[in-house]
Amino acid sequence: MHITKIELEDIKSHKAAAFEFERGTTAITGANGAGKTTIIEAVAWTLFDLLDYKKDDFVRRGTKKGTVNVTFESSLDERQYRVYRDTGNGYYVYDPQLKMRIADKKEEVARFLWQHLGVEAGTDLEALFRRAIGVPQGTFTAIFLETAAERKKAFDKLLKVEEYRQGAEKLRETSRYIETQITIVREKIARAEGELARFETVETEYKTYAEQASELADNLELLNAEVSEKSETVKKFDAVETEVNNLKTGFEKLQTEKIRAEILLEQKQNELNQAKSAAEKIKLVETDYQKHIAALGMLKELERERVERDRLNQEKSKIETARANVVSDQKRFQENLEKALNARREIESLAPKVAQQEELEKHLNALQINVANAQAKEKLIKSLNEKISRLRESYKSNQTQIKEAEARSQTAGEFEALQKRDTDITRQIARLRARLEHDEQFQQAMKNGMCPILSQKCLNLKPGETLETFLRSQFSELRVEIAAYEKGQRENAVALKTSREAEKFLATLDTLRNREQEIREEGMRLNEELRVLQNGASDFSKSQTDLREIEAKLKSLDNPKAKIQFYKNETTREAELRERIAEVEKNLERLESDKRITDEKLESYKDLHENWARYSGERDETAAAHREFLMNENLAKLLPERTREFDAAGEKLANLKTESERAETDFNRANADYDRETHAREKTSLAEAEKRQTETRANLDYTRKRETQLAEELNRLTEIRRAMQAEFQEKERLEKIGEATNFIRDTLKEAAPRVARNYVFHVSMEANQMFREISGNAERTLKWTEDYGIVLEENGFERPFVNLSGGEQMAAALSVRLALLKQLSDVRLAFFDEPTTNMDAERRERLAEQISHITKRKTFDQLFVISHDDTFEGYVDNVISVAASENGKAIDQLPLG
Repeated sequence: MHITKIELEDIKSHKAAAFEFERGTTAITGANGAGKTTIIEAVAWTLFDLLDYKKDDFVRRGTKKGTVNVTFESSLDERQYRVYRDTGNGYYVYDPQLKMRIADKKEEVARFLWQHLGVEAGTDLEALFRRAIGVPQGTFTAIFLETAAERKKAFDKLLKVEEYRQGAEKLRETSRYIETQITIVREKIARAEGELARFETVETEYKTYAEQASELADNLELLNAEVSEKSETVKKFDAVETEVNNLKTGFEKLQTEKIRAEILLEQKQNELNQAKSAAEKIKLVETDYQKHIAALGMLKELERERVERDRLNQEKSKIETARANVVSDQKRFQENLEKALNARREIESLAPKVAQQEELEKHLNALQINVANAQAKEKLIKSLNEKISRLRESYKSNQTQIKEAEARSQTAGEFEALQKRDTDITRQIARLRARLEHDEQFQQAMKNGMCPILSQKCLNLKPGETLETFLRSQFSELRVEIAAYEKGQRENAVALKTSREAEKFLATLDTLRNREQEIREEGMRLNEELRVLQNGASDFSKSQTDLREIEAKLKSLDNPKAKIQFYKNETTREAELRERIAEVEKNLERLESDKRITDEKLESYKDLHENWARYSGERDETAAAHREFLMNENLAKLLPERTREFDAAGEKLANLKTESERAETDFNRANADYDRETHAREKTSLAEAEKRQTETRANLDYTRKRETQLAEELNRLTEIRRAMQAEFQEKERLEKIGEATNFIRDTLKEAAPRVARNYVFHVSMEANQMFREISGNAERTLKWTEDYGIVLEENGFERPFVNLSGGEQMAAALSVRLALLKQLSDVRLAFFDEPTTNMDAERRERLAEQISHITKRKTFDQLFVISHDDTFEGYVDNVISVAASENGKAIDQLPLG
């Protein structure tokens, strides 16, 4: 496949940008910050789901959403497709020929890309891009400098070696599940065998209960006939017994009712005698009773008159109280009228003093305003003096800070040089430590002064010098050199810290100087205001003296205006008071009239007391007769009714005597025909037969129930026997599956390292060939080891990756990554972000030449090189020059022949 077009909208520094690409090698150049790396990031995010930071940071500043469109030609069907993705949720594949979306959402797009990138389904596209296709800037060699464990973690995932281990580990759960299922089946078989041990016992018991049920059924049939016969006999005796009992009950009931009727007759006789006695007593006291009732009526009328008399007395008392209040009001109104007349005279005497008071008050107001203005100016002058004093202090403090900032910012310009020196020292220390580590490993490998590579005495030693002595001297020199660099690094760090602080002070110097100018201008403005106020200030002591004199004169006048106002208020009430006095005199006349009318009404009640005494005496004299009449009145009224009740009770008693004699005769006749002993014997015989019948029926029910239970148990055990056969077959099936699972798991365990070794072997061969072409030296051999480290063999001596130069490390890493991409997928494109880092001019030239050869030999369809120098411009097919502008669209595309 190869990418034909990339379109960016509101992505980082690109507002709207479009890039078209051809097959071959393309160089993407431009200044730092122009957005070169953004092109790679857009491809990684859209096609390989890789973005190393938040989407919000990927969007152009000030916009809400960014979009990327990547168009590519597939090697699968040689058709073009466009993949769209935005920072929201939009993600789909568009077919320009069909003019429709053919994959939507992340899952469908991933399946489409696996197919057209030529990788296995489930491949981690992010890891493939990060480790092989487009290694992030500055990390091209980083993974090969990591520990073996970190390299294994990274490349096992890329080579899918870890999937074999994960598959074997997941099959462990499957194996455990199968073992659990086998154990469950074995437990079921064991339980079934335990229950089937009872089969013969249950079968024998079932036959026994079936025979007993048949025998009990026959016995029950005989007992049913016997009980039926005896029941008919007992039923006849029960009917005769019932008739005798009913006759006896009827006779006893009539006897009881006769006794009750005799008692009732006697009771009615007594009640009749009481009513006759009460009627005789009423006749004796009836005259006095009537007198008593008449006296009570007169007393009730006199009581009404007494209430009316008391009401008139209360009304007279109220009239007298009201008259006293009115007389009091008349006196008060007369006094207030006299005060109003005096107030009119006082107003006439105070009128001349009012004009004098008004003149003095005008002078007083003018003096008070002058004094207040003078006091306000004094306060403002004092406030301005305080502000000027504070500004002087601020000015002095600012001057001190300016001097300190000028003194401490002198070394600010040395920051970049010191920072570069710190970086150079760090690199030198790393180089020396790597060399020291390599020599120490070399020392451990040698024996008896023999070269570990050639296995012979070293010929470059001085006479009397051993290889161990030579190496120790080398170690000492290296350690001394490292210590010197470390000392220089510490000294440089101190200077760097000082320079960084100087930068800060330099940044504050302009602010302090601006503050100095602001303070100066503010001081001049405040001094001008102070001068104007001091020139306009006047002596207000004379005004204060005049003010005190006027206040004294006003005090001596004693405020005649207020007094006149008070007296005016008094005079305004004169007319009102005269009206009130006239009204009071009218009220006095009315109250005198009411009092005379009330006295006349009271005169008609003068005999009330005497009449009350006479009728009260009559009431008391006839009270006993009244009580006697009331006590016997109700009982005397019952005399006719009680006479009728006595006659009815006598008639009822006679009827009951006749009925009782007839019932006694019927009972004696029926009782003579009934044999109680024979009836009892028949009932006992029936009860015994019913008892035997119940026992036999209960036994039969139990026997049949047990027979049914045993039949069900036999059926269940038969079903268990059939199920146990199926469990045996399931056990055999699970055991075979378990054996197969264990075999597959063991195979996966063994396959993981073999697959890894196979990948490493082929990648190593491909990488070695590329490395020789890039380096131009066929005598050196590049190896990619089983721990995913890189080793360079030269003249029979192996050098680890950490001991290679920067250019050698870049070339070796490039070779391995391209070989990985070629072995693992059909993807024939790659991105190189600043691949010439740490290379000299000659190696940069050779790398550029070899990268161009890769596409010319058709090993890869497209290679993209991002670089800030012009090394690649003579070796690439196309050059894309990215230059940021205000609208984010300035892009030059230069095809090269």
